[in-house]
Parts: sequence; structure tokens; C-alpha cells
Amino acid sequence: MTPPHLDSTELPDKFDDALHELRQLMQLLEGDDISIDTLTQSIRRASILLKHCQKQLQATEEEVKILIQELGMAPSDSTEDDSN
Repeated sequence: MTPPHLDSTELPDKFDDALHELRQLMQLLEGDDISIDTLTQSIRRASILLKHCQKQLQATEEEVKILIQELGMAPSDSTEDDSN
């Protein structure tokens, strides 16, 4: 069983699609009947997808921080608890 995008360098536009493909690859890699060629290609593709997902998460985190700051909802640095 070879995943459909294994030989492709295209990356999914959506994070969920990339994560889904990465999960499929992990299932393939955890299986017992995988050829050496497929193993190498799968690991290479998984690495590419993982880096892609990490970049998307970082970009989203930065965007959310900016939006929160723009809304004036940034968490304060001092957290005072008067319930002692």
C-alpha cells in the first residue's frame, strides 16, 4: 500500500489535510509489510509534512498573538491573586 502523495512534493493547503496524510504515513510506517523503498519515501514525505505543519502552527500562533494584542486582550504580566 503506497500513499497517494508519496512521490509528490506538493503540500496540502490545509493543516488538517497535511495532518491526516501524516497520520496515514505513520500507520504505514508502523505496519509490518513495508518495503525498503516505500519506507524511505514515507519517512522523507513524513519529514516534509511535519516541517510544513510546524510552520503552519508557528504562523497561526503569531497571527493569534497579533490579533489578541490588537483587541487589547493581551494577558497582563502581573497576576495578582487576592484570595490568599
